[in-house]
Amino acid sequence: MRKRALAVPLFLAGLLLAGCSGETTEPKKVGEETSTQPQENKEEVKKDQVFKVGEQIQLGDNVLTVTKVEKSQGGEFDKPQQGNEFVIVGVKIENGGKENISYNPFDFQVKNSQGQITDTVFTTANQDTVLNAGELAPAGTVEGTLAFEAPAGDAGLQLIYKPNFWLDNETITVNLQ
Repeated sequence: MRKRALAVPLFLAGLLLAGCSGETTEPKKVGEETSTQPQENKEEVKKDQVFKVGEQIQLGDNVLTVTKVEKSQGGEFDKPQQGNEFVIVGVKIENGGKENISYNPFDFQVKNSQGQITDTVFTTANQDTVLNAGELAPAGTVEGTLAFEAPAGDAGLQLIYKPNFWLDNETITVNLQ
């Protein structure tokens, strides 16, 4: 009886994993030609590809544009740790597909020059423009800002956008200089 009780969840987990396609979508700059290279070469290029602020980048149905990067020392009641600063990143997400897509500030992280990857932080520095969570209908767009805490003056900051929690290899990386 116990073996059956354990087998059912394992079977369901196997079905869930089998339903996840092995195909990956690689991010590309909007307007870029797609090549006919073998899939192996595409994977290598994708992992190292880093985009710039202002470029439209498509990954599946998501089109991401980092619109601006600002630094802040916070306000009277809200300051970063000593030696750090708030990095406020403006983003625009567009739905280029035919079905609704979801968006969430937790889809974003920042990697600093020391290799530390951090999540968004709450600060009053961007309280009026913060990107909330929601869904976008086809052809819909949303804009907002994300706040991160990073070492002051770090020139190696990169924004990491992972719109699908389940697919680690589908990410967009943008240099924030």
